[in-house]
Formats: sequence, C-alpha cells, structure tokens
Amino acid sequence: MRSDLLSKRMFFGGLFGLPWLWIVHVFYFRGSQESDEGLINPDDHFQDEPTANGGQSVEEIQREAAKWVFRCQIGAALIVTAWVGWIATAQVLRINGTLPSSLFFYSEDDTELTGW
Repeated sequence: MRSDLLSKRMFFGGLFGLPWLWIVHVFYFRGSQESDEGLINPDDHFQDEPTANGGQSVEEIQREAAKWVFRCQIGAALIVTAWVGWIATAQVLRINGTLPSSLFFYSEDDTELTGW
C-alpha cells in the first residue's frame, strides 16, 4: 500500500477512537525510513486505490506521508498529555478528598470487607 494512503488511514483510525494507532504508526514510519528499503514503493498498491492524482512522484508521496505522520505525532502528544493530566489531577484530588465519590468504582465501606 502506498505510504501516503496508509498514513492517512492510520490518522483517521486514531480519530475514530484508537489514538494508540498514531503512536504505532509514528514508530513504524520512523523505522521504515531508517531501513534500506524505505516505506515508499509506488508500484505496490491495491487495485482500488485512487491513482488519478496526475501520477504523483515518489517525493510527493513521501511529503504527503510525512504530513500525515506529523499530524499523528501531534494528535498522540495531545492525547497522552491530556491522559496524564487527567490521571495526575484525579490522584491529587483523591488525596485531598475533593473528588466526588460518584467518580470512584468502589465504596469506602468495601475497604472494611476486603481489608485493603
């Protein structure tokens, strides 16, 4: 599959609730750029892929793929930052006792039953 189409599909897959795809794709792209073969093989693509873009050159395909990989990087950084921020905030508020008990998955009465 052409790398620009793969990159675009991985980006939209991350948008539809699978942000870990962004991280995996960035590592895959970087690893394939360091290999001898590279990621780009313009002749290797599915028959139903759009090819009516005026016959893109390898450089244009690489630039397009790099654009989508950069978007994956930004999206992954934002999601990871928000996730870590939420975890840190929840832990601080839990320790202070200001986090509402409705957000907990356990009742404080359960600690007497289990001993934990």
